[in-house]
Amino acid sequence: MSWRYVNAAVRGTSHERLGTQCQDECLVDCFAVDGQEVLLAVVSDGAGSAARAEEGSAIACESFRDAFEDWLRNGGSLEDLDLDAVSKIVDHVHAAIEARAGETSTGSRDFACTLLAAIVGPDHAVFAQIGDGAIVVGANEALDVVFWPENGEYANMTYFVTDDDWPKHLHFDVRREVDRLAVMTDGLQRLALQFDSRSAHGPFFTPMFERLAASEAAGFADALETPLVAFLGSEAVNARSDDDKTLVLAVRAERSTHAAS
Repeated sequence: MSWRYVNAAVRGTSHERLGTQCQDECLVDCFAVDGQEVLLAVVSDGAGSAARAEEGSAIACESFRDAFEDWLRNGGSLEDLDLDAVSKIVDHVHAAIEARAGETSTGSRDFACTLLAAIVGPDHAVFAQIGDGAIVVGANEALDVVFWPENGEYANMTYFVTDDDWPKHLHFDVRREVDRLAVMTDGLQRLALQFDSRSAHGPFFTPMFERLAASEAAGFADALETPLVAFLGSEAVNARSDDDKTLVLAVRAERSTHAAS
């Protein structure tokens, strides 16, 4: 496999106090496309005020993956994955949540959630985001935030894939030469981002990328899952944020081999 990755979602202390579930969800998967491996990472943060937030975030991640798989089965290539194609995939996510709302006789607002997705091939990467949270990419030694988290009128507000006007808030970008990837929900923004310069906070990411690069695992780095969960739920992290915290980390195996040698 050309990628090594680890991901985890941890319930925030505010949710523990209220006795509510973790409302974040994430998934990572790899696909063979024209004989080359493509990494998919999807993250979603259920709105704290939504009655079925955790279900909404789970549907968002799973339905995005399903729609992307359908795209591939129908002959789609990563280079053809433009804004229009990504919009159709996100529309599938929106429709899947609306369908579930209909089945439960509720409203889609009860499933409100953000959506962040990264699709990374050998030399072509596509990114999409609705709402807050962040996608950070690395090439060589540089780190960059793909989209700055989008908030609403107030600092604690954002936008959701369940909103009727979600296309207005769908951010899309294409990058080259991505060899490191991090996707996170807003529970980690204060630790991982430099708000004054709108940049990634290198000291937050670099040690984790280096540890993942040194891992001998191919694909999912099982041995790093427990340490990642422990870090996300640590006192030091919780002192900065009481929200749920989700993080996906991935490095190319080629970079891993170099880092471990």
